[in-house]
Amino acid sequence: MKTAISTHSDGHAIKRQAPHPNDQPALRRDIFDTLDLWLSSPSLAYSSWIAGQSLRDSTKTVYIAMFGRFCQWLIEQGRRLDQLEAGDIRKFLDSANPNLPESRRHAQTGRQRQQYVRQLEKVFAHLGSLGHSGTNPGRIAGYERVGSGSDKPTRFLSREESQAVIRLVQTRLEELRKEEKSIDEWMEYRDLALIGVMIGAGLKVNHIERLTLNCMDMTEERIDLSRPGYAHRARILSFAVAPIKAWLSIQQQMHGGGRLEPTQKIFEADRKSGFGRTSNSVTLSASSIHRRTQRLLGLAGITGDRASAQTLRNTYAGLLIEGGATDENLVDYLGLQASVTAQRLRTAYTKSNPAPANSL
Repeated sequence: MKTAISTHSDGHAIKRQAPHPNDQPALRRDIFDTLDLWLSSPSLAYSSWIAGQSLRDSTKTVYIAMFGRFCQWLIEQGRRLDQLEAGDIRKFLDSANPNLPESRRHAQTGRQRQQYVRQLEKVFAHLGSLGHSGTNPGRIAGYERVGSGSDKPTRFLSREESQAVIRLVQTRLEELRKEEKSIDEWMEYRDLALIGVMIGAGLKVNHIERLTLNCMDMTEERIDLSRPGYAHRARILSFAVAPIKAWLSIQQQMHGGGRLEPTQKIFEADRKSGFGRTSNSVTLSASSIHRRTQRLLGLAGITGDRASAQTLRNTYAGLLIEGGATDENLVDYLGLQASVTAQRLRTAYTKSNPAPANSL
């Protein structure tokens, strides 16, 4: 697999930079930041409180969703924040999430548990500044290591499984071409590209949901999801280039063959809303992406927990590693926050896919 990244330049994206002190928004107090509102409408108070903090928008979105889930659990228990004890936090963390599909409805992972404990400790420290005189159950939970625990092992496809997925994509794409099918089989072209951007470019589901035409650089064979202070330029591995290009061509035909807007969403859901200037584009939802991914991986003989977008993203990292990618490459191509994450991925991949005996 040493050719995985050999066709690309050695340049790296601009690295993420720490915000300049003058760029930090000032913490603010507003009409929602009162103890009474925290106790009566904690989700609203939390959303307003965290909006004034110096965090990335994506981080704020995740924290608001997490705290909303916690508030939902509180309501189910008939409790308020000022009635919470450290033992209640453990009960919550051990509970399943009813908002997820059955196949993904499990207790929080180790990382999520730690995030909850840290956030709740901060929330109760803030409530103390507003006049709450009770204990800080988040801090107590931290002392008692309620949030400790390990995530499930990082899942990768084996070398044989990853090759089976690649063969499936390549073979089916060739069949569609020989059968001279295009617009009539547009969803199949789209799904082949969908698998391509996961195992061949390492995109997450939330990347795919918002992916637009101006992210795609098929000349450089790169998908650019970078933002100010944050670098993410995914290198498209060679086997994924053809299915992605094929889908982009079909999509253009579906829209009349003219020049598409740079903000055109890449992965559209169906044609029921029609196409053209007056139509409303329908984008694949996260649940649809999961279903389409599981269906195609099933055709390659991969089922169960590993039939997921995350496994394909991890496998992309494994292919890069086998192709000689450095930690710096992994940080850029996967959009990681730090090189330590790349090192952990490398270690996990080595454990999951030990070198073949004949390579020694």
